[in-house]
Amino acid sequence: MDTESFRFGVVTLVGRPNVGKSSILNGLIGNKVSITSRRPQTTRHRIQGICSTDEYQIVFVDTPGIHESAGVAMNKILNRTARSSLNEVDLILMIVDARRWTSGDTRVLVDAGATEASVWLIMNKIDLLVRPDLVLPRIDQVRRRYDFGEIVPLSAKTGDNLDHLMALVAGVMPEGPSGFPTLQVTDSSDEFIAAEFIREQIFRLVGDEIPYETAVDIRSFSERKDGLVSIEADIWCENKRQRSILIGDDGDRLKIIGSKAREQIQRYLGKKVYLKQWIKVKKGWADDRRMLAKVGYSRWG
Repeated sequence: MDTESFRFGVVTLVGRPNVGKSSILNGLIGNKVSITSRRPQTTRHRIQGICSTDEYQIVFVDTPGIHESAGVAMNKILNRTARSSLNEVDLILMIVDARRWTSGDTRVLVDAGATEASVWLIMNKIDLLVRPDLVLPRIDQVRRRYDFGEIVPLSAKTGDNLDHLMALVAGVMPEGPSGFPTLQVTDSSDEFIAAEFIREQIFRLVGDEIPYETAVDIRSFSERKDGLVSIEADIWCENKRQRSILIGDDGDRLKIIGSKAREQIQRYLGKKVYLKQWIKVKKGWADDRRMLAKVGYSRWG
């Protein structure tokens, strides 16, 4: 490795909820470290994904979507987490839905534009445009809003233009030594990733019925001598009705959540996993700062 020409930098992804920040992060680093679902505000934490090659190491920071409804304590923490991630970075990638610009995008741009970092606009979901030839008119429209360093249309779903974006980002990173071991793909602990994979399955399976009132707390995480990883997790919800929904008939839904989450965790760790889950009820947990700290929501807030 030529350390004199090696590049290292930190890039933050910001945007309103449900524009595809997590999918883009996973696509750029080639590993799943940030959970995804069709529900907005799936990401609740600041998550760092690390991409390393012989020429560069780039740390991509995924953030919660910046939004208006900041009434409860958790939402206030999410907004502070997203905004604090704009400081002391080498580049900001502002993600928008290529199909439309909203007032939410304008609010994100105000925060991003107030920093000293260069801001690039990433127009995601071009695969959902009615016609491919609409891309250029969309670029012309957004170009008038701000002096973006780059405007890159892409599709996180199909992977179209992700390699181009990575090449552009790598080209502007400052020279310097790597900050993490070459094989490390995230700064998040294995326990945190396990909790996120469980929460992802809850979003995917009961997101319409229980959109946000759940949290996952890893009670124990250990590896046995035979290599089996044993995980015990508490799933917190707001009331008994939600508890019943999460459990399902004869516990069927909880079994599916556990089975699918275990598959994800095993794929990430490369090890066999035993997962046991409990459903617990605490009304108003999302507005309880002590509870939020317990399940990790004040980590960056």
